[in-house]
Amino acid sequence: MKNLILVLLSGLIFGLSFIDIGVGFLCFFAFIPYLYFITKATPKQAFLFGFLFGFFITLITLYGVFNVKLIAFIGLIIALPLYFAILSVFLRKVHESFPKIFLWIFPVIWIGFEYMMTLGSLNFPWLNVGYSLSKYYLLIQAADLLGIYGLSLLVIIINVLLFKVFTSKPKRLLVILIIFVLWIGYGIYRDKTIKLKNSGLKIGIVQLNIMQEDKWKPENLVPTIDEYENQVRILAQVNDVDVVIMPESAIPTYILHEPKYRKRLQYFASENNISVLTGFPDYTVEMVKNRPKYKFYNSATMIDTTGVLHEKYNKIRLVPFGERIPLLSTFPILEKLQFGQANFEFGKDYPLYKIDDLNFSFLICFEGVFPELSRKYAKKGTDVLVVITNDAWFKQTVLPHEHANNTKIRAVETRLPLIRAANTGISYIVNPKGKTVIKTAVYERINITSNLAVKVSDSKTVFVNFGYLFAPLCFWVSAVIILISIILTLFVMKRVR
Repeated sequence: MKNLILVLLSGLIFGLSFIDIGVGFLCFFAFIPYLYFITKATPKQAFLFGFLFGFFITLITLYGVFNVKLIAFIGLIIALPLYFAILSVFLRKVHESFPKIFLWIFPVIWIGFEYMMTLGSLNFPWLNVGYSLSKYYLLIQAADLLGIYGLSLLVIIINVLLFKVFTSKPKRLLVILIIFVLWIGYGIYRDKTIKLKNSGLKIGIVQLNIMQEDKWKPENLVPTIDEYENQVRILAQVNDVDVVIMPESAIPTYILHEPKYRKRLQYFASENNISVLTGFPDYTVEMVKNRPKYKFYNSATMIDTTGVLHEKYNKIRLVPFGERIPLLSTFPILEKLQFGQANFEFGKDYPLYKIDDLNFSFLICFEGVFPELSRKYAKKGTDVLVVITNDAWFKQTVLPHEHANNTKIRAVETRLPLIRAANTGISYIVNPKGKTVIKTAVYERINITSNLAVKVSDSKTVFVNFGYLFAPLCFWVSAVIILISIILTLFVMKRVR
């Protein structure tokens, strides 16, 4: 019973730190009960209670996925708790093999597993510990060094030190104080030294607030396009914007295959002499065994001031179960399983879109929580990150807030401005310092505008150049440590026999 209480307490604190209710600081205490549990647990307890730990966290932070797709929610409440259960078993095994140094190995293993959540078909790095700091402006400045993983590492180290304070070594409080002084000091330093300038571009974001149950009704297609056209005209002619950003799947039809609607969209841009960046669905057709095979994509593109459609971007990271059944490429037979998911195809390319002398790039929906995508764009030469999403799926839950908070960290990691356009909110513009310039509320029908600020220096951050190596290194070091722990256990068992 004691172990159950410990893991549930940790899960509660961990989960609450992600919810946008002003208690993100709880992350510094979330692992203390969990660490005590790991150091005392049996192998069976590690798996069972680790599963419950993950199940509790998933329910608190991701219950809104139920509104997206039932299969996506079922997949999450099985896959994520199983992930925490396996991690708990490994941690317990490492503690058994290296009890004296376990607490200092723990942060490395946790970061390694956070990185693992970006890999494979089940990729879902939503719950990286560092995201709980998204509202603490000075603390998130350190993300330009090691990214979100660096923030997670610092949070976990504080947890370890506090665990030591509560169990035997109160002098560790001085070390915690020193860490916070240096951490906050770095934040102040970056805030003062990063210089911004006006890019000369004025940005407009359209947030129409269309409910998900209405979005794809055929009778709503023309009224939706009419309303976007009206809002684009207002932004261009009244607010004098240069660029209009519309959300993911803003135009709910296959515009590249329907000239009537495509020409209207091109007219949006050319009539008003603006650039329009928008999302839409798309497909291609291939002949397989003399039969047409349709491949569907979640796409986006730019229409420039002359009405020309540029190369389209196809979403690279698809939501497991929601947008594609995991392992479908390996086991094509899974395509016969239909739970309401779209089974989109993966995109491969990273196109840039030139507006004046700035390069814009797209991330679609939860791609905003993948640091390697924005990092690749930054290395390629993008100047502005654009995230388009449709969070109408989540309704009035914590997920739109979590999603917006998580995405914000990409601006700090890369020191690039980030523009987020969400159908039902939250839309915002974040400057390269990570400061929100303008922001909408959830389920607010509104347009927002702002002049776009960019960094004066064109130097790339440590994270963009080298920092992303940190998380993969933790992953491989963790794998080696876990493997050694297993081998040591087997060797000891063999000697006993």
